[in-house]
Amino acid sequence: MCAVRGEAMRKLFIVGCPRSGTTMVQQALNRHSSITIPPETKFFFSYLGQSRRQQLRHLQRLRSDLGIPLDDPGKRIRSAEDARRAYDEMARLYLERLGKSHARYFGDKTPEHTGQLGRILSLFPDSKIIFVYRDGRDVALSLTRVPWMSGNLYVNFLVWLYYYRVLTRARGGGVPNVYFARYEDIVAAPANEFRRILDFLELPDEAAVAEGYGNREGIPVREYGWKWRALERITADRVGVFRRELDPTQIAILERLGKNALAALAYPLVTSGSAPLSFTFLMKTGWSLSRLVLQLPGPALMRELFSASLNSPGGSIAVDAPGRAVAPVPLPAPTEVAHRVQSGPVLCSNMSAR
Repeated sequence: MCAVRGEAMRKLFIVGCPRSGTTMVQQALNRHSSITIPPETKFFFSYLGQSRRQQLRHLQRLRSDLGIPLDDPGKRIRSAEDARRAYDEMARLYLERLGKSHARYFGDKTPEHTGQLGRILSLFPDSKIIFVYRDGRDVALSLTRVPWMSGNLYVNFLVWLYYYRVLTRARGGGVPNVYFARYEDIVAAPANEFRRILDFLELPDEAAVAEGYGNREGIPVREYGWKWRALERITADRVGVFRRELDPTQIAILERLGKNALAALAYPLVTSGSAPLSFTFLMKTGWSLSRLVLQLPGPALMRELFSASLNSPGGSIAVDAPGRAVAPVPLPAPTEVAHRVQSGPVLCSNMSAR
């Protein structure tokens, strides 16, 4: 692997629920001279652990999105050794294409990797993780406007609750070397927040990270339609947009579904959080959620269903200051059964075909 000053390049993974600002953070850090982050690789979700046929299909996507000549390994990639070698080869080829083999970090911004932190750290134990989170009401609203997610506001909020589950466990000390980046804090004071992130990465501050804009490396052209804001200057214009664009009934239902989660992350409620949910509503929402879940790749779905990252009970998080780096703690076995969230189980992540 590429090296700088005699040290092997480190890996950086940016995770979090889609529409939480992960692309904004990716593009900001891509402006740093020592960081390179390609388009979403989905390596640990849509490639590793998949069938040979699916792996070949995903290789073609990586060749196109990253613009690199990845060879067919000639077999299904299953072992840790083969997976590590394949990932490092992908990183090497991408860095060579950009002429950035000197970079200190090869980054990977893939929301689907949020539920795969244990697997990521087993392959790259010294990697750094930036976990971005945002008010779930704004996230759910934003998800209804992208072509690859459900148009159902409440299903999308349940997706956010799934990511909240992973967040609670990571902040509880189950994931090492992680920085928790709150979207609202970043857009309110970009220079301050990115300085903290760069301190976490042990890199010098560079003004272009927080102040720059317009760089497109890391976003395929087909994704500009829903990622164009990440190409502009960082602003706080989208904070609390749900207050302007959702009606009181919609807000009341979201806060009923996620009262504990929103409060635990210090997002103030607009309502009492006790709106009644009818049986018909629960049935329709459950049906829409099931349709979304069934679009996930089979092996990826099974990993999500039985992921240890869903092991912590909702609402029990002890919130501390954003940006706390968690000390290494062994991860529980991946066979622990998922708990239920609020009114029912949340079993999905965002789809891989985007």
